[in-house]
Amino acid sequence: MFLTSFLLIKYWIYNNRIISNLDPENNNLKIILFFGIGSAILLTLHSIFLGIKFDFTLYKLFRRVVILFFIIFEIVAQAYLVITLYKLKEKFLKYINPNFLKLKAILVSTLIIVAIASIPIISFPGNTHIKHALEWNYFVGVIGFYLLTFFMWKKEQ
Repeated sequence: MFLTSFLLIKYWIYNNRIISNLDPENNNLKIILFFGIGSAILLTLHSIFLGIKFDFTLYKLFRRVVILFFIIFEIVAQAYLVITLYKLKEKFLKYINPNFLKLKAILVSTLIIVAIASIPIISFPGNTHIKHALEWNYFVGVIGFYLLTFFMWKKEQ
């Protein structure tokens, strides 16, 4: 997880540099960087405390809060990045495939809708199998964002 967190930090820094080169006055740069790096730090915290077993209610709450904030930070960073890339789409057209940018927008929108719709499912006790299935499938969507990034950038001509 530490390598993943490191790579996430690099991802958000590089996106920040790319956008600042094309639009240095962009208002979303600090937001993208804050939430993107914040999500990587929260992922590191989650991985550190994942292997530790305590039977304290406060500890269990802390782990849930960390993963919840990771999800929130990740989705906010992804949403702002997609919005910013859409605003700068004309400047990026020779570097990106706009179809994958659309797919990223659809994915982030779907992740936001699923997150809001799943609040009642997660907040009630029981249904652990449904909760685990929802959690794992949700994270596949979050990671899918990065896969779409790979396909979005055009190879050098």
